[in-house]
Amino acid sequence: MSERNEAGKEASQNAEQTLLTLEQLSQTLEVMTAVVDRLKSHLTRQLSLTQELFNDEEKLRKAEAEERAEKSRRLQQESFVVEITQKELESGAKGKKVVH
Repeated sequence: MSERNEAGKEASQNAEQTLLTLEQLSQTLEVMTAVVDRLKSHLTRQLSLTQELFNDEEKLRKAEAEERAEKSRRLQQESFVVEITQKELESGAKGKKVVH
């Protein structure tokens, strides 16, 4: 009978150890789940910020292109022609022509 008691004791200890191990695994899984959730949240924020930055850069490029186009249109509208002519030779040298 003492063998039965020892076997029962051992089985009881094994069951208690198994329950303890399962509890520890459960706690470990809870902690890991929390860490994974925080990582997901962080990654989602980073992706969102990256997309916003990309959109802002794209808007800036478009605005700069529109500004350049507007400046070009204004310059074309404001363009004028300048005619440069040679002044008459001084009064004393009217009859002379110099050829080079």
